[in-house]
Amino acid sequence: MESPAPASQDSTPPPPPEPPVFDRQIKMIRPPANAPAIVELPESFYKLSPNEVKSLYQSHVERRENLENRPLKTQKIRVAEEQERMKKYPKTTIRVRFPDSTMLQATFKSSERVRDLYDFVQSTLETPSRKFLLCLPPRSKLIEPELTLYKAGLAPASNVTFVWIEKAAPGQRDVPAVTQSYLSMMEDLPPPSVPSPVSSPGTASTASNSSASASTKKAGSMPKWLQKGLFKK
Repeated sequence: MESPAPASQDSTPPPPPEPPVFDRQIKMIRPPANAPAIVELPESFYKLSPNEVKSLYQSHVERRENLENRPLKTQKIRVAEEQERMKKYPKTTIRVRFPDSTMLQATFKSSERVRDLYDFVQSTLETPSRKFLLCLPPRSKLIEPELTLYKAGLAPASNVTFVWIEKAAPGQRDVPAVTQSYLSMMEDLPPPSVPSPVSSPGTASTASNSSASASTKKAGSMPKWLQKGLFKK
């Protein structure tokens, strides 16, 4: 009698576990009633001027020259050095302020790039195909998509301004900019926390001494004949 053949075992290793989804901690914030309106700027402000194009090109050239002139390092070493610097601020919280003063708040890894910020904001828009720009007040435009949020100066927290750079098509509107699902998350801007005054031991001691002195003074002001009558045994 032949023994049964052993079951064939699949030698293919199991797929690696998927990385946990990063929690954006998304909030939609309603501004206070007395919030100042965003100053309207001409469309020419949001277009790159020849000087800005030149400056952008020079920054790329300088970055490449710095990479070529500095001591030779492997990509692994450079990544390790950047990660070491970013350990101080591993997360970046960004508030995007829309033309109607509502704010979209989300948390990113500081190692994510400016393009990731643009992609996220675009995913929240009612008209995602419409072109827009993100700016750091007062006049700094976020136009280098491959910069990390850390290198772009956004860590650990920043406020950026959202502006449309493409006119609304017929049937489109400027505000609200985000979809209804995000509008339903709207909450009031929390008031700033005011620390409660903490009395120091010296203050408490002074107050205690003052109280004792006041009571002594009050007792001392009582007529002696009345004191003798009250406290006579």
